[in-house]
Amino acid sequence: MKKVIAEKYDDQYAAEIIKKSKAVYRKLVAEADDIGDDNPMAYNELFALVFVAPYIASEKKIPPQTVQEMMRRSLYHIKWYFGKTDLNTEKGKAENKKNIVKYVKWYTPEKEKQYPTSFKVDFVGQPHEGACYYRITHCPICSYAEKLGVRELMPLFCELDEVMITLQHGVLHRQHTLAAGGDCCDYYITGNKE
Repeated sequence: MKKVIAEKYDDQYAAEIIKKSKAVYRKLVAEADDIGDDNPMAYNELFALVFVAPYIASEKKIPPQTVQEMMRRSLYHIKWYFGKTDLNTEKGKAENKKNIVKYVKWYTPEKEKQYPTSFKVDFVGQPHEGACYYRITHCPICSYAEKLGVRELMPLFCELDEVMITLQHGVLHRQHTLAAGGDCCDYYITGNKE
């Protein structure tokens, strides 16, 4: 992140923003809705807030395009991790779906009462047998971005899904996102050789 900011501005500004970002990040995490410390999808929000922090720390002087470049480079820096999953194989498809199924099992009616603002996920309307498919009908990242006044970053976070899936040798076929005003984020994922 610091390298991207330094390339666009200079080393001193980058160091200053990253330093401010650390305090902003801690504040963002502390003030976010509680979605459960043991929530299997909490990392999604924590990861997104890493990139919201410098944007807020710069008072939005760093444009969304630069934030997007920071996100992309961060993902490509750990592309080896995503590349371990091959969505063209049955094993890869099962690994991809495993985290979502784990979350759906975790988010019981009791958890929903305790954490009503967490992700809401279902498998309604699967369009293709054998593909990894699910829908998110509530996203705390989207809600928090709205509350923070940084809604303009949401399409960038949605685009990260495509980048991650591409690194897993897959294709994300998505028609809707909550960020764009849809009633859900639909994830229909196939291998890139299908």
